[in-house]
Amino acid sequence: MLTIKQVEPLDGFRLRVRLSNGKTIEPCIAEYLDAPCYEGLRDSYLLAQVDEWGHAVEWPDDVAIGLEALYRLAREQAGKAYPVAAFNQWMRRNGLSANEAAKALGLSRRTIIYYHTGAKPIPPVVGLACDGYNARLKQAV
Repeated sequence: MLTIKQVEPLDGFRLRVRLSNGKTIEPCIAEYLDAPCYEGLRDSYLLAQVDEWGHAVEWPDDVAIGLEALYRLAREQAGKAYPVAAFNQWMRRNGLSANEAAKALGLSRRTIIYYHTGAKPIPPVVGLACDGYNARLKQAV
């Protein structure tokens, strides 16, 4: 099972996270800073107090971000995953439930839920499939 071995803060609200598989990711956590409980991380002193806890990074006052979320962020920011916000906008814009999105993309409902909640990185090919779905809708009109 993949775990965090070491974490260090970097400039620009980025973290260098060394993983148990020998890889290093550097996600920017800026999108978290407007969420309740995370606002304090705008303070560089507090941000620097980051520590690893195997499956998450954490700060004082029980503020944490899980490894899956960090990994997804790093992949999105590196252009290796389709952004969760864009996927959710696609579902809303087309009025699709999880079942309908699964049928449209040829995926399982569970996979759609993973993507919708950000629990798993969305492969770029799924973003292309969303674009293809939209193109087919335009052609049908």
